[in-house]
Amino acid sequence: MIAGYAEIGETIEQTVHREVMEEVGLRVKNLRYYKCQPWPLSGTLLFGFYCDLDGTDEITLDQNELAMAQWYRPEEIDLSGDNISLTKEMITRFCRGEIC
Repeated sequence: MIAGYAEIGETIEQTVHREVMEEVGLRVKNLRYYKCQPWPLSGTLLFGFYCDLDGTDEITLDQNELAMAQWYRPEEIDLSGDNISLTKEMITRFCRGEIC
């Protein structure tokens, strides 16, 4: 899961494309909005999108942004823990084959 902040004048969709490229060097397409979740303590709004890979699946990690990045199959993901975040909900739907 990739996260980031929108820049001034940027659409949320443009933010998704830019953040994925910046953090892991991948191009994405067919963005599908899932839902959003407010984060009251920081006053921010988290938007969830599913998307498809557009081109190579070779990750180029930006180590200033992330400590690690890799691909996982649904059966390799541990779903234990809390279920209060949008991120966890989206991962769970992916593992169950419920993504749109």
